[in-house]
Amino acid sequence: MRTAPAGVGARRGLIAALILVPAALGAVACGSAPDTISREEFVDAYLALRMAELERAGNVISEAARDSVLAASGVTEEDLDAFVEAHGTDVVLMSGIWTEVDSMMDARSGGTEPER
Repeated sequence: MRTAPAGVGARRGLIAALILVPAALGAVACGSAPDTISREEFVDAYLALRMAELERAGNVISEAARDSVLAASGVTEEDLDAFVEAHGTDVVLMSGIWTEVDSMMDARSGGTEPER
C-alpha cells in the first residue's frame, strides 16, 4: 500500500477548508447559477496556484505572485469565487474536482501527468 508523502494530510485539510466555507456561503444563495468559468479552467487555475505555493518557502505565495499565476491561467480571483458560489453546493462535482487536483499534484510531484 502506498503511503502519502509528508504534507498531503495538511494539503487535504486546506482543500477541505477551502470547500466548506464557500460551499456554506453558496448554500444560502438564491436563483439560478450565473455563467462561470469551466470546470477545466477552475481545475487548471487552482492547480497552478497550489503548485506555485509549493514552490515557495513555507508554501506562501505573495498577492502579486498569485495575481500573476491567475493572469497566466486566464482567470481572476472573482472567476474562482463565482465558480465556487455557483457550484459549491454540488458535493459530487466539487469532490471530483478536489480529487482531480490532488491526483494531478501527486502526478506532477512524481514527474508524470495523469489522464483527464
